[in-house]
Amino acid sequence: MFSALFRILRGCTGRVMINLLRFAWRGYWTVKAFERRQRKGQPFFPAFLMLSITSRCNLRCRGCWVTPTDPPHALTLAQLNGIIACARKYGSSFFGILGGEPLFHPDLFTLFETHPKAYFQLFTNGTTLNDEIAVRLAKLGNVTPLISIEGLETESRLRRGRDDVFSRSLTGLRACVRAGLFTGVAASITQRNFSELVSTDYLDFLVKEGVHYIWYYIYRPCGNDPDNDNALDHDRVLELRRFIVEQRRQAKLFIIDAYWDADGKAVCPGAMGLSHHIAPNGAVEFCPVIQASTTFLNSDASNLEKAFQEDSFLQNLRTFSARQGRSCVLMENPGELGAFLTENHAVDSSNRDFLSTLNQRCRFVCHDLPGEEIPERSFAYRLMKRSCFFGFGAYG
Repeated sequence: MFSALFRILRGCTGRVMINLLRFAWRGYWTVKAFERRQRKGQPFFPAFLMLSITSRCNLRCRGCWVTPTDPPHALTLAQLNGIIACARKYGSSFFGILGGEPLFHPDLFTLFETHPKAYFQLFTNGTTLNDEIAVRLAKLGNVTPLISIEGLETESRLRRGRDDVFSRSLTGLRACVRAGLFTGVAASITQRNFSELVSTDYLDFLVKEGVHYIWYYIYRPCGNDPDNDNALDHDRVLELRRFIVEQRRQAKLFIIDAYWDADGKAVCPGAMGLSHHIAPNGAVEFCPVIQASTTFLNSDASNLEKAFQEDSFLQNLRTFSARQGRSCVLMENPGELGAFLTENHAVDSSNRDFLSTLNQRCRFVCHDLPGEEIPERSFAYRLMKRSCFFGFGAYG
């Protein structure tokens, strides 16, 4: 961990470092405030929000949950400003910015500039990132780019449907590193890319490229082209968890996951209420891949508090998900999820037939490993997860 910290200090600009430290400090107290609200039964508001700001994208990846529309859906600047203003009332200042490809949103930089005290994680495929954009982000200092790399050259071609994606993503990544940004890489782990991306060679490659952190996800087959055969099996999930725990003690970059607590027990950020999602069409959702809602944002998002506190849908879904188990309810219990959504009069917000296909959806293993839990072995990571990521009573 110390070598990872040293690389951040050496590689990031002063403005980026100041905002990163501010985020770490505020993030800790945001979680504590969320914990206090949960414990005291005070009005609910998630600690963090994930915002898919546009459905527009230049790629058509297999297994993506985003369904293109013509014209593309997008949250307006007024809605985004309203979301952040509402979140600020509850001490929340961290926002994941997703798409589609969020760099295609016309007001993206205006959003970042308008809210200098907020901190944004920009989920991007990196193919449109260049030096000009990276320098502009570094001058703002309140954005960390998280560049999605779904495999090396061959696997990127298969997953992304284009020949040049891997090289263009690397070009964007290098621009971010040159600009002194706190730069991350996302990896959605599949059967095909497992040996490439879950390896010390890949971590060493990222370190040489100047990357500061990697965020590992488990592939969730979604969308019109789900590629079910690419989902991980139990042994691969266990191997992934073991790799993450081992490499956290020796890798020269930070390794992030949102699946396991300090004791290696599975958690779901949605079931905990830690994080929820807002779709490009304004749907207030449990998470990005469960595309159903009973509330859509109005023109300035002034109904967001009501969606979280007066509409019982999300509260009931959190309870339902936790009762189904500690893993991903979409992956392991799709039929039961479909019945719940229908009974609760949820509206399909996917722009395809998400609700009607849940009964036909395959069941997949996900990240729950009962009896095979692997606790964190790094003292620092264990401390962080015990402080900020331990269930909040969702599982009893």
